Amino acid sequence: MDRGPDDVNPEEGKILSPEELDIADDEHVTEIDDGRYVVSPDVRTDAGRQRAPTPEPEPDPTTNRGPDPTPELTDASVHEWLEDRFAENNSRYGFDVTAKFDGSVSQQQLVSNDIVTVFESLLLWYARQVDSETPVEEVLGILLSESSVPVRYPPGSLKRLVRTTNLSPDDTIADLLVAVGDDDGVRL
Repeated sequence: MDRGPDDVNPEEGKILSPEELDIADDEHVTEIDDGRYVVSPDVRTDAGRQRAPTPEPEPDPTTNRGPDPTPELTDASVHEWLEDRFAENNSRYGFDVTAKFDGSVSQQQLVSNDIVTVFESLLLWYARQVDSETPVEEVLGILLSESSVPVRYPPGSLKRLVRTTNLSPDDTIADLLVAVGDDDGVRL
């Protein structure tokens, strides 16, 4: 029996077109790296994502009736609203950030059960806001090296770095510095 285009076997599912597979412009998707995305089923993740509710209009002063007055929209009420939204969400981790970069305001929100994804997304978003011309890994390296926060790398990171140099235990620290001293920096 021939099936028409509308007859889809539920076990096979719908056949997606290339346009349906392109998720880059979806408001629920954030690209965290080249070809890596975070998809949120219920929270918009782009600059237009969900924010504090818009207050209802003020009562018409010419009549005695109108909508009930809404509470004043303050920093505290917005923070309380965000806290409630995060508490209602089933994800274990998340952030909602509003930041100003050279006069331009940018916002980002993400929730996930993966703590590394949330942290990485925040760092990548921040680095892209700081300088869109410089590679993200370089921006992050500069920020970390210029900050007063000491960073402790796991010993495995240093071991992986040494392995990439083809040095032996007989080589010196000076040999290691020469081997990794290129202009591209060191990746740990």
